[in-house]
Amino acid sequence: MNSLLGIRNILIKGEFKSDIFSSLCDEISLSLKAQCTADCRIEIVSLNSGSEESIVYDEKYTDCEVSFKYSFDPISLAVYRGAEKFFVRIVSDGEISVLELEIYENNANTGEEDTSSLNNTGIGEDGVKVAYVYDKYGTCSEVHRTPVRVLFIGNSLVFGMGKRYGMCASHPDKDYFHYVSEYIKKYNPVCRFDKLYGSMFEHAESIEAFEHWYNDDCGLYPDKPLAAKTFFSSDTDLILIQLGDNVNTDDKESVFKITKDMLIERLKSACPKARIIWIHGWYNRKRTDEPIKELCDRWKLERIDIGSLRSAATEAHNQKYYYDVNAGEEREVSERWITHPGDLGMRKIADKIIKKLDL
Repeated sequence: MNSLLGIRNILIKGEFKSDIFSSLCDEISLSLKAQCTADCRIEIVSLNSGSEESIVYDEKYTDCEVSFKYSFDPISLAVYRGAEKFFVRIVSDGEISVLELEIYENNANTGEEDTSSLNNTGIGEDGVKVAYVYDKYGTCSEVHRTPVRVLFIGNSLVFGMGKRYGMCASHPDKDYFHYVSEYIKKYNPVCRFDKLYGSMFEHAESIEAFEHWYNDDCGLYPDKPLAAKTFFSSDTDLILIQLGDNVNTDDKESVFKITKDMLIERLKSACPKARIIWIHGWYNRKRTDEPIKELCDRWKLERIDIGSLRSAATEAHNQKYYYDVNAGEEREVSERWITHPGDLGMRKIADKIIKKLDL
């Protein structure tokens, strides 16, 4: 852990505001102890590039003793809410005595590669490579391993650059979706590919939010609601799920533990022929690795751990520009994005997926 800010023994009336801080770490944690002579509100506030404020989290206290701990993901907030800097604010009608405020960084936990995934592949009676697919009741069937219709469900690693291609690839032909789809087309040139924006699934803090993503709007286009369920088709025979990176708060984690099963059950109902592979681990390993492993074992899904790929070399630290498809020109890469996989990281993720597909 690396300390960003440490404050002790400050007495102020009406409003306390900490120094502004910033970080490119995976998680910022803060611990606050204070006493107030009246009700108070604790706020964690983000600032965008225009210094506009947005509330990351707030909590009200109606007693004099304040003991507050909270952790948040600055990278996710940078990507999805434009957050660049942060500060802590306490607002009260009385006096505020800040006894202790500690703010520190938690570094990425990349971990060792987990190779315990199932291998649902084999050779059929006709000598053709097959995948073994289990329906929601556990009944096994064989499907040809070379797919005819593929669904990618992903977050910023699939949609980060203008919701067009993966952050931080330098160009649309440098993300892992491109490499994997080109590999599949070598075996089936007419294969169909769909991409579903899954970030709102990760950000869901209630079952209702999950149902809104699933039934009403997946959040891909602001002016064009698209329900996630419209991407599920009975002829889909390969689904690559790359989700979990934005499950970064206690509320999201508790909902994810329920909705991950809801998602798989509905996928298996709508896409009964689909080989499902879950890709995970670039961010937020400590919250999601074990739940995803348990889910995949229970539903007999294959899994790819990409956390061990993450390093300074595979992140986008040295990539200065990316191609803005919407504007048709190169733009500078924001420093807030650079812990995402760069071109090398995308290539290595694709290589692991291609090895697992084994067409």
